[in-house]
Amino acid sequence: SFLFLSADFFFGEKILKKFRIIYLEELLKVSNDDYGYSFKSNINTNFAVWGNSYYKLCTDSRGFKFNCEDKEKSNYEIAFIGDSFVEGIGLPYEKTFVGKFADRSNLEIVNLGVASYSPYIYKKKIKHLILDKTISFNHLIVGVDLTDLEDDWARRQVSDTDKTLVNKKLNFRLFLAKYFPSSYLILKRINWFIKINIIKNTNVSHLDYKKNKASWSYIKNYKNLNEKIEIQMENMNELFEFLKQYNIKLSVLIYPHQASIKFDKEQSLYKKTWKNFCINKCFKFIDAYSIFFDELKKYSKKEVMEKYYIKGDPHFNSEGNEKVSIILYQMLSNKDE
Repeated sequence: SFLFLSADFFFGEKILKKFRIIYLEELLKVSNDDYGYSFKSNINTNFAVWGNSYYKLCTDSRGFKFNCEDKEKSNYEIAFIGDSFVEGIGLPYEKTFVGKFADRSNLEIVNLGVASYSPYIYKKKIKHLILDKTISFNHLIVGVDLTDLEDDWARRQVSDTDKTLVNKKLNFRLFLAKYFPSSYLILKRINWFIKINIIKNTNVSHLDYKKNKASWSYIKNYKNLNEKIEIQMENMNELFEFLKQYNIKLSVLIYPHQASIKFDKEQSLYKKTWKNFCINKCFKFIDAYSIFFDELKKYSKKEVMEKYYIKGDPHFNSEGNEKVSIILYQMLSNKDE
């Protein structure tokens, strides 16, 4: 074990480069002094690693995920921001709902989403990009994820002098990925093999009734729920007021996790919370949450989860992203006035 770890420490990166397996998800990010972190610039690989698979990933010189072909622009019609669902983690840009909507609508679209973002970072990143004149856009769509509640709560005491916005757990993962990359990749593969082939989704955290981060929407007496919702509202209201100064429209997009399908209901607290927020604020309230519950009229919960989500993972697969892109197109195409 000592010899293997020593070899991994000194030669692990070279070994992975030989097999072109160098883009572990934890190593795709770079810290940012203004809003915490973003993708590294100018990534172009077919071997980005997520879970148990590889996928194509390209970022432009500003660290925005894109289709590897479009030329950079400074002016866009619509900008998307959100966490891993908006990023489309584990999928090439063309198979994400942002990419599919861009292809359908022929509008100028930019994707600013990155995994683990939340309203605190949404407002910080948008303010920075607008004030720094990095890009401009007429309409911002925020994909407010169910996990944003806990992520914003964790960030509530982060000061402006704490530039990393990365918790100790992530720091440890980054350390392993950077200095023992082969070992880290092997451990991730073992973890996914156990989840998919042995545990078979029965007790994994994203489908555990209480442990998953979507549970706040359906569990009664959820700890500090009102305070956590208030933190989110404060950050989103601040973002709304900032956008209003620049005549930029705001829309909110909602969508379910697998746990939502399994445990929640269509008229969930999550849906009600953001629908109420949008009153007199949003250009559109885009409900990509209820459309998946409509599927339960035709299919079982298990069938819906298997059809629209990555196996062993809380995120949408290509078909789930397709479904979200359709409602985006129906609500926004030729109506973004």
